Amino acid sequence: MMTQTARPASRHIAAALCAGLLAMFPAMSGAQDAATLSGVALDVADDNRFFTRTGGTLRDTLSFQGLVPGRLYTLATHLVNLTTNEQSGDVVTTVFTPGEPDGEVRIELPMQPNRTDFNIDLLVVSRIYEGEMDAAALAAADPVAALEDAQADGRVVQLHAVQGISVTARDAADGDQQLPSDGGTIIATVTHVNLVEGYDYTVWGQLLTPSGQTSGIYASVAQYTPVEKQGYLELSFEVPAGFDGLKLIPAVGLYHKKRVTLREDGSIEWLENAPAPIMIASGVSLEAPEQTIRIGVPFEEE
Repeated sequence: MMTQTARPASRHIAAALCAGLLAMFPAMSGAQDAATLSGVALDVADDNRFFTRTGGTLRDTLSFQGLVPGRLYTLATHLVNLTTNEQSGDVVTTVFTPGEPDGEVRIELPMQPNRTDFNIDLLVVSRIYEGEMDAAALAAADPVAALEDAQADGRVVQLHAVQGISVTARDAADGDQQLPSDGGTIIATVTHVNLVEGYDYTVWGQLLTPSGQTSGIYASVAQYTPVEKQGYLELSFEVPAGFDGLKLIPAVGLYHKKRVTLREDGSIEWLENAPAPIMIASGVSLEAPEQTIRIGVPFEEE
């Protein structure tokens, strides 16, 4: 009887010892805590979440927690159009082996041009799978960690549509298309479409003659941050005496603020190594009456 009761007791002791070892070394048993992902996706060109209509390259920097060191994993990333809820572009896969349970993996994927008339919000979806997998095998597999919530910080980027500006000009004194021969102030009204709310732009302009020659007269808004996609702002050009008999036309450009600087004389300069495009949109027509201001009596009208 004593021998029979001792055997199950020994089994209980052995089971307890095994359980203790597995608790101390979970990687040996294949057990692991639930893995998690977090990360921020940005435009490689200037480290913000906005892309021009021409597309570019997206960099996704992901932090993972709870993976098994030395085990092979596949990171799968794709974009989802939040307007249509459809996948945009191909799935990009990256195979990696973490050295620690917690770490970081960085990938890049292409952003296709936006050929629509509207800005597109894109959710960056990232999932990690055990083992090495190609795109075809992913559909039948369950991820060990996923980051696919549009409300999570740093996961939605915006691909711009065609952004544009148009310009009209008037005499600040009485609103007509003519200044006195001794000069005055020209107000250029710049109307914009498809800008990004909260994004910083620089609006800069100069006065040209109908032949395209510069007058050396500049005006700018160094930082313009629209609150709506469609809107307008005004530039004031101060015209001194000495332009009697000429016509002057505001030529205005819309620029990425972080890619240009304004000199002391009011002219504009592109920053060295600034990514293209520097200028997003321009508004000038050398023959448009709504943009042309007559100074005194133009020579050809005398």
